[in-house]
Amino acid sequence: MSDFLSKFNKDKYDDLVNEKEDKEIKNKEEKKTEKQEEKEPQQKQEEQASAVEKEEAVHKRETTPVSAPVSSRSSRRQDAEEEVEIDLDYRRKKKLRMWLIIAGSVLACLLIFFIYYMLVHVKVENFVDQPVSEARAWAGENDVEVELEQEYSMEYDANQVISQSVAEGDRIRKGKALKLTSSLGADPEEIIPLADFSEMTQEEAQTWIDENKAENLQMVTEYSDDIEAGDFIKFSIKDSNIAESEYKRKDSAAVYYSKGEEVFEKNITIPDFTGVAKEEVEKWAEKNEVEMTYEEADSDSVEEGNIISQSEAADEKIAKRDKMEVVVSAGKAVIVPSFSGLTAEEAAMNYPDLNVTVKHAFHADVAYGSLISQSVEPDTKLTNKDDKSITVTYSQGRPYLHDFRGQSEGDLPKLFYEQYKSKGADINYIVKYVDSSELKGTVVDMGVFNEFVPMTYTVEVRISNNASAPPNPPDFSEGPENIYPESGAGEDVGQGELDPEPGAEESQDLLEDGENFEVDEK
Repeated sequence: MSDFLSKFNKDKYDDLVNEKEDKEIKNKEEKKTEKQEEKEPQQKQEEQASAVEKEEAVHKRETTPVSAPVSSRSSRRQDAEEEVEIDLDYRRKKKLRMWLIIAGSVLACLLIFFIYYMLVHVKVENFVDQPVSEARAWAGENDVEVELEQEYSMEYDANQVISQSVAEGDRIRKGKALKLTSSLGADPEEIIPLADFSEMTQEEAQTWIDENKAENLQMVTEYSDDIEAGDFIKFSIKDSNIAESEYKRKDSAAVYYSKGEEVFEKNITIPDFTGVAKEEVEKWAEKNEVEMTYEEADSDSVEEGNIISQSEAADEKIAKRDKMEVVVSAGKAVIVPSFSGLTAEEAAMNYPDLNVTVKHAFHADVAYGSLISQSVEPDTKLTNKDDKSITVTYSQGRPYLHDFRGQSEGDLPKLFYEQYKSKGADINYIVKYVDSSELKGTVVDMGVFNEFVPMTYTVEVRISNNASAPPNPPDFSEGPENIYPESGAGEDVGQGELDPEPGAEESQDLLEDGENFEVDEK
């Protein structure tokens, strides 16, 4: 091994290198046609590699130590005879090594640039049709600014992203702004032509509301005993001044549809209300939403205001909105008697629990002193809540027309009203003025007097027309015969002498007795 190495002195190494170069030059010339197709950068790289090899060879020659003692002639001869071996892959390995270094450097730079790019950039997600809050949350986590623009949209709901400046999957540098366009929802000022909800089902109406984004148009369902479930009930706009043809999306309105008849479970236990105060029953009915009806009846045993009976038995079950009835005590009742067998005095005195008012009236068929009528039917029960006032009317028989001769004409209206009109007799009079010695305005004669007349009757009353008579009228205490002149004397006043009918004085006495009785009653 030492002999082999000894041959590689400076001179021999140079010869070997020169010989190798000559061979390479010759090979290049032979392959010149092939080398023309090669690229210039490759030639430069080979020349650079060859220069590097030369420099290394020179450097190696300079660094190769010179043997101190000169070998003997026999050893040199032996070395010349030995075969020299050259490594042909040396240059190829050098090129490969250089390329590996260059490629590694490039890859390292690319890797550094990639890592840096990844650190300062972030991949953008798809925010379209997503809430703006999600985009803001993502931007906050990734140090990205958000620039937001808003516009009305029928396609996207309010606060949803319509578009974004950076597409999904692309990267944006941290600190930069991501522009987003979000929806304000449908335009509230837009006029919406309303549909005919009466021709729609509830599902169709809800679909129309969603499609037109009428968020202020509420769908209201309520129970109805008359309209089937799902059918239209009514449509109303909150502001009554807005016509349906001018309805805007911002206006509040409601469309009502029926839920049908409400059915409740019978799960309410009915207590025993007998003897319970009405107020307690009212509280129970209101709490359980029971439609309670209250009837009143008199009772001798149950205190006024307490329950006598109930329509539903105790401990039975009842549902909300069911009907129920209870009977409330009105206290002890007073039974109205029949006054037909009583006199006026007995009717007024015998019933202190009743407010009895006695009246008198003329009657063509009912005898004097008999009952004509009573305002409340007999056997009627009156409680403390009822009006206990009763009016009973007794007959004064047929009307009796009194003698009003000597009375003043001005007193006639009062006399006819008090004695006849107020008692049910339609007795009227007509006036005829005659010449007479009596003072003007004095009744001097009557067509009929001091006799019974029908219930409807009109009598002629003759009034003096003498304006020259003395102011003081004569004394009529001696009787009416003093008023008239003797037979054949004086002027004819238009009526012959009237003889009183038989029994007239007796009837007059009876009538005066009846009037006195009436005054006493009042």
